[in-house]
Amino acid sequence: MEETKINVQDVIHSFRKVAWAFDQLFREETKDHHITFVQLSVLNILSKKRQMGLNELSQSLLLSNSTMSGVIDRLVAAGLVIRQRAAEDRRNIVIKLTKKGKEVQEEVFGEHSPLKKKLAHVLDIPAEDLKHLLYTHDLIIEKLHKKEGSELI
Repeated sequence: MEETKINVQDVIHSFRKVAWAFDQLFREETKDHHITFVQLSVLNILSKKRQMGLNELSQSLLLSNSTMSGVIDRLVAAGLVIRQRAAEDRRNIVIKLTKKGKEVQEEVFGEHSPLKKKLAHVLDIPAEDLKHLLYTHDLIIEKLHKKEGSELI
């Protein structure tokens, strides 16, 4: 029996298919609220942390500060978050959820939301397979950051 050879394009295509499936699910579940996956992610993080600075939010979502700033601008315009001077250091600005932002986050991504229920099906995959998947993702990241003839960046 001949073994099928896997190439880099196969791996990339697999990631794109999984990303597309998640994207479609999030688009469907957030369309009534007119928010994007990234915006929902900000609401979700803020629902757990209460307030964060722009830099901390950017790092947690692996986005640049300028991209995150635009995301926050749109969330402020929608009335879902506010920018506020930090009480401990008036020079710093923190981002906080509004009451409306909390409601949207809970409705779209709360424990009993349709999105959360659909995402829970991923956990039907055996735990060992999920652990192996996450381990494999870490290996891929490590390989992608490795320079030829040198250690990791």
